[in-house]
Amino acid sequence: MSSASPRREPLRNRLRGWLRQHAYSCIYSIGNLFRHPLATLMTAAVLGLALCLPLLLWVLMGNLEGLRKLDTLESITVFVAGEALDRTDGSSMPLHIDALINELGTWETVASVDSISPDQGLAELQDSGGFGSALELLEENPLPWVLQVIPDTDDAGALEQLLQRLEQHPGIESAQADWRWLQRLQGILQLARNTLQLLAVLFGVGVILVISNTIRLDIQNRQDEIDVLALAGATNSFIRRPFLYTGFWYGALGGLTAILILLLAALWVGDELAHLADAYSQETSLWLPSVQFLAVLTVCCGILGQAGAFIAVNRRLRDLNPV
Repeated sequence: MSSASPRREPLRNRLRGWLRQHAYSCIYSIGNLFRHPLATLMTAAVLGLALCLPLLLWVLMGNLEGLRKLDTLESITVFVAGEALDRTDGSSMPLHIDALINELGTWETVASVDSISPDQGLAELQDSGGFGSALELLEENPLPWVLQVIPDTDDAGALEQLLQRLEQHPGIESAQADWRWLQRLQGILQLARNTLQLLAVLFGVGVILVISNTIRLDIQNRQDEIDVLALAGATNSFIRRPFLYTGFWYGALGGLTAILILLLAALWVGDELAHLADAYSQETSLWLPSVQFLAVLTVCCGILGQAGAFIAVNRRLRDLNPV
């Protein structure tokens, strides 16, 4: 027991000294930022503007993907082939239309089938198309019976097979769906995701370069101090530590500035998003990242700042200690 105590004591002292040095470097770096408030604010603004662009694009994509109306196929429009013969029982729906509805309703991927008679279609056209006076000149209704086939799946392959099966049915003239438009939309969103990833990498590298240049200027202003520390026998870690903390604070301030810009932009476009959702008959609210994500983002920006500071300080240390 008595032999273990002398070993534990130096370790405890070294740990206490290590924590004291980090606390001193952290406080010193914060004080250095406050000693140059204008330069600190300008650097944070530049970093915030660089970081906010990929962040804004990511939030925009999150809100667009939240509009589920854009991502799902509501119905397939089916135009019935042949003449519509009246029923002998006095019902307004022809026999072959009723039979076709019953047949399509039994298909696996069909949830329900709604019918639109020629008279209903003509009335909707007169109300919404602005051709009321022109349509009154027609001697007979030229519109066919139309069926709205509502699928019960969102799977791309199943929807494509359903559309092909409807087009090949002998009782159907043609079938139309916005499926290809949806495919193009998905392609655009995927391209936007890839572009967002590329922008995040490029702007991350930009943050490292900006902070590295800022720390390099700080090193030049404190060159005499660094030379004295090196002559006094200070280790590279001791010289490097305050600059690493400064780089971290620069990156974190840039991340907080980007978050502030994001919140201001959200207040600006919130009403426009609501109008867009109303245009697609859907209620939605503005989607924003969680507080936990924003906190992690701030820390990651600080780590990028440390990387930039590490690059700048190591270049100076190599000059002081050439191999």
